[in-house]
Amino acid sequence: MNELSSTAYDIRMRTPIGVRLGKMTICRDADRLSGYLDILKHKEPFEGTIDCEGNCRLIGKIITLMRTIHYEAIGKITPDSLALSIADGQYVLKITGTAVQS
Repeated sequence: MNELSSTAYDIRMRTPIGVRLGKMTICRDADRLSGYLDILKHKEPFEGTIDCEGNCRLIGKIITLMRTIHYEAIGKITPDSLALSIADGQYVLKITGTAVQS
């Protein structure tokens, strides 16, 4: 991703009760990230940082039927794909995705 770029990804989140599908839109401005995670029928904003190799840290929340998960995700984002891990106390949620071609 270049400076001031925006990329949409189709994502899969592995949860204890199965895989959930969604979308993630990421806007990059130098080393800052922002965007939306759209999953489990909720679209929530996030923000974070990224280095020159694509290693990132995102902060946001996921709303489920039972509760709200405030997360810090770590992983890697490239122009073509993303892979993130969210530690939620007893579980680790894995999110993978591929860029949507426009």
